Amino acid sequence: YTEVNALLDSMDIVLYESVRPSGSQQPSGSTEEEKVSSTLLSLEFVANIAKKSAEETGGIPNNLEEVIADASILDRRLSSWVEDASVDAWGRPFSVQVDTEHSTITFWSFGSDGAVGGTSHAADLTVSRDITFLQEGDTAVRDADKNIQQELAEVLGFEFQLESLSYEDPNWFCSDMTIDEVQSKLEERGADPAVIDMITGNSFTAKIASGMMKVLPMLDALTGGGIQSTARLLMIEMLSLPESSQMLEGLEPELAQVIIIDRNTVVLQDIAAMFEIAEDASSVGVLYGAGHMPDLENRIHTLFGYVPVEDRWISTMSVNPKDSFLDEGDIKRMRFML
Repeated sequence: YTEVNALLDSMDIVLYESVRPSGSQQPSGSTEEEKVSSTLLSLEFVANIAKKSAEETGGIPNNLEEVIADASILDRRLSSWVEDASVDAWGRPFSVQVDTEHSTITFWSFGSDGAVGGTSHAADLTVSRDITFLQEGDTAVRDADKNIQQELAEVLGFEFQLESLSYEDPNWFCSDMTIDEVQSKLEERGADPAVIDMITGNSFTAKIASGMMKVLPMLDALTGGGIQSTARLLMIEMLSLPESSQMLEGLEPELAQVIIIDRNTVVLQDIAAMFEIAEDASSVGVLYGAGHMPDLENRIHTLFGYVPVEDRWISTMSVNPKDSFLDEGDIKRMRFML
């Protein structure tokens, strides 16, 4: 990640992949009803982040600026998302009310008229959260917030990407859909929406996988690191296969359309917007998964005329096969089967 950061630091703008939570974009809408609904979603999102960060830091933020700043403690991406979301659909920043006696925080939007009171779309919109401070040494809540990728990184002894890259830099922008937009597109395309539960970690399979990954570190310690080394070796062998670049071709077409094509479209729209808005920008980095790149490369060439000029490889992991549970014969048989 140090080398990846160095490469991206040389870019004027970085567009990164990350399906955003509901309400994490700036509220908007073409009708007053849509503006109210969108603002409520963002109020919920900002309130949830404020609650989590307050419980993490042990102190309630006093104003919106502190809410935005504290969000990065939870996740480097969150400060910019909270900043985006904390302006209502009528262009006014949320108001914050803190009750230190009862440990509550409330966020307000004063509706379309921007004044206290009102009815219909001019009515005040509020969301409150009770803050429950963790006791010293209580890690249950923190552990519950870990996702599958984070747990997998820990099991394999990797650095977790979200903790290693410069998502908080002001020239880094999330260029992706929200989870609601993905859900809507899946339904529109007729794809299986169960993938949403896999993304969020709410599916039964994801929970089983998460449970197994909590056990693996203990087994790895008992075996002197053999499980971690074996898992790394298997991953390297699988990813080095020529066919590994075609794994996504096994997705059902409707799902691939949403997961790859529709999300890539967001990136391409942002690149086009960058040309219009950021006149001084001469370079843009796109930080997305490898499965997105064939389509992105083709469409970037078609739409903007760019052509490849350089390939650069960065080593990401290594393993000594002797530290794994597989001997040379096992590895040869595995390669044959793969």
